[in-house]
Amino acid sequence: MKKILVLFIICCLFFSGCGDSGAGKRDAGGKNAGIVMWLIGSEGQALTIRELAKDFYKKTGINVKCDAISWGDAHSKYLTSIAGGVAPDIGTMGLTWGAEFGSLGAMIDLKKEYASDVASIKEEVFAGLWNSIEYNGKAYGIPFDMTEYILYYRSDIIPKAPQNWDELTKVLIDLNKNGKGMIFDWGSLNWIGYSPFLWQAGGDYYNRDYTAVTVNSPQAVRAMKFFAELYRKYNVPKTKIPLEQGMRTGDFPLAISGNWKIDDLRLLAPEIAGKWEIATLPKGPTGKNTAFIGGRIVGIFSQSKHKEEAWQFIKYLFTPEVQSKLYEASIAKQDAYLPPNKKTWDLLKMDTRLKNVLVEQANDSKGPPAVANWDSSAKYVDEAIQKVILQNSDPQKELDTARSELERLLKK
Repeated sequence: MKKILVLFIICCLFFSGCGDSGAGKRDAGGKNAGIVMWLIGSEGQALTIRELAKDFYKKTGINVKCDAISWGDAHSKYLTSIAGGVAPDIGTMGLTWGAEFGSLGAMIDLKKEYASDVASIKEEVFAGLWNSIEYNGKAYGIPFDMTEYILYYRSDIIPKAPQNWDELTKVLIDLNKNGKGMIFDWGSLNWIGYSPFLWQAGGDYYNRDYTAVTVNSPQAVRAMKFFAELYRKYNVPKTKIPLEQGMRTGDFPLAISGNWKIDDLRLLAPEIAGKWEIATLPKGPTGKNTAFIGGRIVGIFSQSKHKEEAWQFIKYLFTPEVQSKLYEASIAKQDAYLPPNKKTWDLLKMDTRLKNVLVEQANDSKGPPAVANWDSSAKYVDEAIQKVILQNSDPQKELDTARSELERLLKK
């Protein structure tokens, strides 16, 4: 670990752009010139945060500077800033990054520092989302937004969405007879697409307290066989086909993807308006229709000199009124993230039919495992999936191999 930190310090000294976003800048009195926030995402959303920060300033006198950084650069940029001592006060990041950076001592445990506030926030967050954030009893961030898996279908071709695995296969058989089928627009041939089936079958990647790897359990093998059958027996394409294209032509009137495709369909396939619906995922053998849920968290870096002020701003961003404004702005800018605060949903200007499905699915959803090395571990699950589907390899054998790799990384 020391070698890694030394490497990043060298990078900071070598590349002059490490501190360009304003973190670490001082005023004449030696104090930070307000709070610096890095937002992974669009410049449009950063602009929204800046506008909301003006109202926050009027209420508190606390200045907030928000800079957008891209997903592609964010992980290395954060690590470099941490090593170089120029991390921002606040940062948004992927769900599992808090566990990773927190385990390095780079982020504060909000649950420890603000126990009462965090306990209240936890009660207002969709449970599956929160479970991906809390790591070893610590919370290095709270949800900033969320995305979720849902089922899309052409209601003029499929009158009723399949309710369980058996109905799903029957629908696929009928579609295949007519040269049609289903697509995974998000999660094809990887762990995100496989996860709902794993959970619906009663399996998981780890045990409840993350002390053992369970990715090769009988339930996981059953899920893997079914997931593989969707491709190998029921002709789900192995190449990526955009949902809006498949739905518009009717060649793929059934699809599984993220919630943002609702707005993409409206924008890119207006000719099928009124001919498509969304639904929760089909239920598995457990009777549950658990879906994947993702999104971003927001936390405070240990290097911050303004932790109290930073926490005030994070709480401000979590309020239902502010989250509602963030959502409305995201729709206008086609960012399409959803609010994680359940109380916010009463304020959303959204079609009631769509809202009901999204809330129902969010209440039975799970995010990535709350382990520090999940981003490194997931590739071994992907390898198992792809060998089973593309090479007809044995599911048990491939999941046994994945288990060995996940155990190795879990012990690091």
